[in-house]
Amino acid sequence: MNAPVRNFEAKTAVRGHEPLSIGIAGPPGGGKTVSSMRLAKGIQEVNGGDIVLIDTECRRALKYAPQFKFLHVEFDPPHRSDYFLAAIEQQLARKPACIIVDSMSDEHEGIGGYLDLRDEGAKKMSGNSWAGTAEPAKYRKMLKRGLIQIKVPLIFTFRAREKTKQEGKSIVNLGWMPIAPLEIVHNLDLTCILPPRADGVPVWESRMIGEDFIIKLPNFLQHCITTGALDENTGRALAVWARGGASPVVAQTIPSAPVTKPAPASQPEGIPPSVGAGEVSMTDLDDALAKAAAKGTKALIAEWKKLTPDQQVTLEAAKDRRHKPAAAAADAALTPAVLHSEEP
Repeated sequence: MNAPVRNFEAKTAVRGHEPLSIGIAGPPGGGKTVSSMRLAKGIQEVNGGDIVLIDTECRRALKYAPQFKFLHVEFDPPHRSDYFLAAIEQQLARKPACIIVDSMSDEHEGIGGYLDLRDEGAKKMSGNSWAGTAEPAKYRKMLKRGLIQIKVPLIFTFRAREKTKQEGKSIVNLGWMPIAPLEIVHNLDLTCILPPRADGVPVWESRMIGEDFIIKLPNFLQHCITTGALDENTGRALAVWARGGASPVVAQTIPSAPVTKPAPASQPEGIPPSVGAGEVSMTDLDDALAKAAAKGTKALIAEWKKLTPDQQVTLEAAKDRRHKPAAAAADAALTPAVLHSEEP
């Protein structure tokens, strides 16, 4: 029996209610959960409904219950890919304002997640790791197919690690990379990075080739994004856009950034070229810059000049984004006689 012929009608394209999916990646301490809640609160003010947070991290999100009003879904292991889809879809009947998944990284490395299932499958196939991917890949495909059909705004947090790669005899620092498959991350509408101690202020452009590859800020959403922290204003602007409206520019927008390849480092991951392994990490150097910035611009300049050229390339985005504003604030508290006009 032949299947009926389907009709496909061409119509004038008109913006309407668009799906909205947001990814926030970063190591602990950058403000991923709080930023997600602030965005969701702004979205809620436009859409109405509840904020639902799906918590894979042993109820850790509940520490924010005094600060934000939301519904909490405890997602215990196993963290199989299709269970994430089920957890999301089961909330849709509520017509929520927004659904947050904190953290989507457990789909990949959580207990019973993709990596665990792959390893179990490999054991069954006499150590053949490629053959072991068949089952977890099937569940991940179900997740990807399901997510693109959901119109309720989705916010995913991802844990992140610093990554490097070998280029000839040198090691290149790629920056903070989300613990998640690119096939999921790249399907999101908007993706940013919250580095350590970011206080919710995301990276929207980076000289790190890996970070630049992950960050996603399309032209049609740039008017929603500010130079400051992810907040309720940003959430409102994104929600208005997703409903088909023209969101007002909420603040100074972020310009498009060219892809800039960082200068190669000469030591393994996290080890500045001028020191030996185990002595000083980029985090230590960033901490030193933060302490210097608290003393003002002159102290920041002095600390910056101690860095090698390779270290300066790696830390320049952090300097411009966090340390220079902190130094300027410290300057404002000092007497004019001790201010220094030079900039690092």
